[in-house]
Amino acid sequence: MENAASANGYISERIPVAPEWDEVFDPFYYALNKQQVPVRKKLLPTFQTILVFNFGGPILLYPDGDDKILTVGKTVVLGPLKKAFEYELPAGSEMLVANFKWDAFYRFFGTALQPYHDDLQHPDALLQQKHCFAGLWEALKALPQMEQRIEKVLDFAGAYLRQREAASEALIDNNSPTDVLSPVKTIAGKKGQTERNIQLNYKKYLGYSAKEMSRYQRFQQAAALALQLFERRGAVDWFEIIYQCGYYDQSHLIHDFKHFLDLTPAQFIKFQSDICIAGS
Repeated sequence: MENAASANGYISERIPVAPEWDEVFDPFYYALNKQQVPVRKKLLPTFQTILVFNFGGPILLYPDGDDKILTVGKTVVLGPLKKAFEYELPAGSEMLVANFKWDAFYRFFGTALQPYHDDLQHPDALLQQKHCFAGLWEALKALPQMEQRIEKVLDFAGAYLRQREAASEALIDNNSPTDVLSPVKTIAGKKGQTERNIQLNYKKYLGYSAKEMSRYQRFQQAAALALQLFERRGAVDWFEIIYQCGYYDQSHLIHDFKHFLDLTPAQFIKFQSDICIAGS
């Protein structure tokens, strides 16, 4: 367990799953606001779909800044998380987040979630079963330890999880960020299928396109390298980032940071304490 408890009463932890679940879930994310005032954080994009259990007051999401506010009740699914957004935990709130890896959400629910717009999706609607997750939430709420809650979620997931399909496995096996060739072209050639069919499989199993993922992986590499350089040197040579990550120029790099985070690269470094990564 990675504990990031802060002196001001906001606690966040990342809790790894057992090896047999590593193909399905990234570490669970847990947050507790012990302060007397709300805490506002920015959630980074992971291109994962998440399942949120809220054990306190309503959590507020700001997907488009302050122009739109969505309210999280007890349980909700979100994703794929393609862009950063801010959220607010009220005083005394407690939250547990399950992060589905790759096609795991499809294997659980039988569909890839499409990005939300005006309403949040309750997981019972996807399973087409009433009170299924409501009962799970009640069981989780009654457990005193967060590790016990995670074990309960895993036991619950095991009853619904399907085997990975061959078409989905091909997408995951051919999705390296270092590949020069387009994964769509590579898979289509190997499987003797049209590129259009492979593109549809991305949407079906993962909820996003190969092009979107490639752009995100380049940004992810740039963000990680920037943090490494800052930790080692106390400053970042952005031209080194541009060269190593394959950006055309500084404006290209800034454009991606603004697209995914609504922050400039320099702001990303400056506001690290306010940023949350639910998945890996």
